[in-house]
Amino acid sequence: MAKTKWIIEPSTVTIYPKRSLRILGLVFFILVAVFIYFLATEMSGYSVATSITYYVVLLMIPLLLVFVAESKVIFNGTDRRLYKKIGFLPVGSIPFDDIAAVELYETLGSGFNYSLFRKSNRHGKGLVVSAGYSKATDANFIQYQNEVLPKIDELVFANAPVISKQAIFDFEFFKEEGGVYVLRQNKIGGLIVGFVMIGITVAILLNPDFMMEEAAFKRILVTYFPLIIGLVFVYAFFSSLKFDKNQGKVIHSTFGGRKVTEYAFDDLIRFQIVRKTTNLIYSGTEVNAEIYLPDKNKMKTLSMKSFIGTKKIDRFLDEANTILGRI
Repeated sequence: MAKTKWIIEPSTVTIYPKRSLRILGLVFFILVAVFIYFLATEMSGYSVATSITYYVVLLMIPLLLVFVAESKVIFNGTDRRLYKKIGFLPVGSIPFDDIAAVELYETLGSGFNYSLFRKSNRHGKGLVVSAGYSKATDANFIQYQNEVLPKIDELVFANAPVISKQAIFDFEFFKEEGGVYVLRQNKIGGLIVGFVMIGITVAILLNPDFMMEEAAFKRILVTYFPLIIGLVFVYAFFSSLKFDKNQGKVIHSTFGGRKVTEYAFDDLIRFQIVRKTTNLIYSGTEVNAEIYLPDKNKMKTLSMKSFIGTKKIDRFLDEANTILGRI
């Protein structure tokens, strides 16, 4: 189970976000030790020097994990800097004045953790300052929120100047139509991709001998996976999102307007930033709206816009908050 370790002192907070790797390192150490014993007893044809070289290389794996497990970030209130270390090696520092926020960050399909973001890259990858969690009810996660976050706020943000946001009057991401702000979307490319993917499935279905020698589940996967992807793109093309200031509602329409769902401005609790990865490679950042459904007493996540880079996300949020009347 992932846990964050920390030490709180009057003017510093030291956080070990990767301490759980110690256990993994120990497991690898035992496995490597058993493997080395096997090599020493069953494969004695190597010279002593070669054997020692192999053993050292193998032992480097668990030792490296243990070394990384000692990574830490130190919020030093005296110097007003954050120091980063991997093991005992310093790897850089960040002045408190360059820190924009320390907040929850969610990665698609990988849970969430607390990360630190610099003003120069407010919605980038960030610096991880907690272990990763899968449940908000985790006891270590709750303790982190109750003990560590208030101390970080005290050291970093207590004396920081308050910079008020300015309302936006020249909109880039919304088109205004009589008090109704329609979210601009570049959908033509997605529609083309959608039809191409659907066409792939149609072409396969018209060729009954395709992959006949393969297992049934492989044929089904290859045949219908493009169809599913294509339908997702087509569905996105025929959907729209509007902010109606006259009614104070967020209006989400799908299937070319045949299905319309409305949410009150006051029920939009916050905007959620989700960093997407594909095979551990960054594939974009998604901005969602977390909306409270009072009739169902639960939260709904509404996808708003995807970004390949992160530089314009703040601008998008400022525009949305201006329309909502929060700036």
